[in-house]
Amino acid sequence: MAQKKLEELNTEFLSSLEEYLKSKGEIKEEDQQKIHTAKEELQAAWIKIREVLMVLERIEI
Repeated sequence: MAQKKLEELNTEFLSSLEEYLKSKGEIKEEDQQKIHTAKEELQAAWIKIREVLMVLERIEI
């Protein structure tokens, strides 16, 4: 159940981030690359969190 809630939060966060970025209008190419890199790192971290949660659920902690 915790995974489902976290997945919803992740989806909501990404959606809010996209809306925020759109509201800022034109973003410099350098900043766009930084944002893209940060989003990739965030998603990689998210995958690791999900993996840990699956292990914890399996061992029932």
